[in-house]
Amino acid sequence: MDKLCIRISKELQLATLCSLCRRLKSDVHFYGGDCYFTVLVPPPWNTETERFAQEQQEKIKKWSEQYPDIICYCFDTYSTLVYVL
Repeated sequence: MDKLCIRISKELQLATLCSLCRRLKSDVHFYGGDCYFTVLVPPPWNTETERFAQEQQEKIKKWSEQYPDIICYCFDTYSTLVYVL
């Protein structure tokens, strides 16, 4: 029973963070069954969008620090993966 409660808690953490990320002007794809989501800044990819993407990633990193079971990984400037440990 304890493991179920922990899993629900982690999923709620992920869903809450995903909800925050959906407010950003980026593409958010939630994969709840696999306990992760991605945030992508859509093209065109240029200097202006690169700056915007970095700002979005900084927000996501800061938000994710509030959740001890969440990992935020930035593949590149435009792609962010958020998942549960």
